[in-house]
Amino acid sequence: MRQGLGAGAAWIGLLHLACSPAATAPQRPAGPLDLETARSYVLDLVNSERNSHGLPSVELDLSAQRAGQGHAEDMAHLGFTAHWGSDGSVPEERYTRAGGEHFVQENAACFFDGEARPLDPEPRFSVAMLEQIEAAFLAEVPPHDGHRKNILKPTHTGLGIGLAQPAGLPQPCMAQEFVDARGHYEPLPPSARLGQDVHVAGELGEAVRFGGVGLSRIELRKPLGVKHLNATSSYLIPAPYQTYFPEGYQTPKPVQIAGRRFSIDVPLSDRKRPGRYGVSIWGIYPNTDDQLVMISLRIIEVH
Repeated sequence: MRQGLGAGAAWIGLLHLACSPAATAPQRPAGPLDLETARSYVLDLVNSERNSHGLPSVELDLSAQRAGQGHAEDMAHLGFTAHWGSDGSVPEERYTRAGGEHFVQENAACFFDGEARPLDPEPRFSVAMLEQIEAAFLAEVPPHDGHRKNILKPTHTGLGIGLAQPAGLPQPCMAQEFVDARGHYEPLPPSARLGQDVHVAGELGEAVRFGGVGLSRIELRKPLGVKHLNATSSYLIPAPYQTYFPEGYQTPKPVQIAGRRFSIDVPLSDRKRPGRYGVSIWGIYPNTDDQLVMISLRIIEVH
């Protein structure tokens, strides 16, 4: 059970790529655009492309937007493109810190000259440059088409859009945070002790049935240099080291099920190692041969 996020996009300011011919282009605003208008236009571009492929529109997600805005500002300030942040954070961690409870997948685009610059406090965004970033995502071809697949993933329900640019350099940096909202989950602590049990519980919507609860781990966060960040290309969501299933399946401990509700207490210890522990919820969509897919991923810092 391992999923990947698309490779980090470089700034492609010289490309003039069109969206799919089948797409009905949204009404093009007169530019330059303030932040909120620019976000709204990017959302329109995404939904235009999704609708042209017979997919439902995504709605603005405020938690994902907070996570994306912080990452866009980080990239624009330091001049890098990556799914990691300069503080060592990863997409699901930033989303969790912003109050998110679902599953997030990120598209990222910025320049990568490694020059630190102050951010423009009141940026105005070029319509053409926003279109170029989106067109570059959509022009990707297999097997290097992670951004395009992310935009066109059928299960997405929400999108947060982060936009920033440095003062004196009117080139936007963008973070798109796509969300799959398929349930509601009880809060998790932001930090815990090694070996501590945490209560994982929630209720799923009708679009998906419960599959399992997973635990993953990556190392504790540490700052990353710009040279290192610009050398990254993709980010793989860590696979669970332990998964818990309902009674009747082979599992170290059964998840309790009551209708569409589930609950279990699980220990945070991967061979007694501290780290950033991912608590994932897995579901099964109809007519998918019982394939398990991640529908929630939150991070707990464990010491």
